[in-house]
Amino acid sequence: MGSLEILKALSPFPGFGITGWICGAVSGGLVSLGLFFGSDDLTHYPATGKAIAAARTFIPRFEKVLTSILCPKIQEDVIFGRYMDQRANADNLEAFIRENGFVKCALPAGIGARIAAEIIIESMEDQQTA
Repeated sequence: MGSLEILKALSPFPGFGITGWICGAVSGGLVSLGLFFGSDDLTHYPATGKAIAAARTFIPRFEKVLTSILCPKIQEDVIFGRYMDQRANADNLEAFIRENGFVKCALPAGIGARIAAEIIIESMEDQQTA
């Protein structure tokens, strides 16, 4: 969905610019839902409402699987057993790299993509039965 420019636009989103806030997988999932459900016309309220409803479905599903939408909590509960703030200092970055952080942190992105795809497929199935 969309162009490959979206990847470029989303490049600062992991950990919300690695600030320890919203996981980039949440941002990516919500962007996917916006691309599918949203409209180029922001005053097209039915489409906006569908996109928001999809987001409100996405977030609790994501939290159910990964415990949170926040990077530190996901890193602690699911990925590493602790928060590894790779931007805090050189030692943290080395530890993050040594523990394959860039690879392991792709797990939430895959889960977020799956959840977004499920919501899109469910809406398509609902359209067929309506």
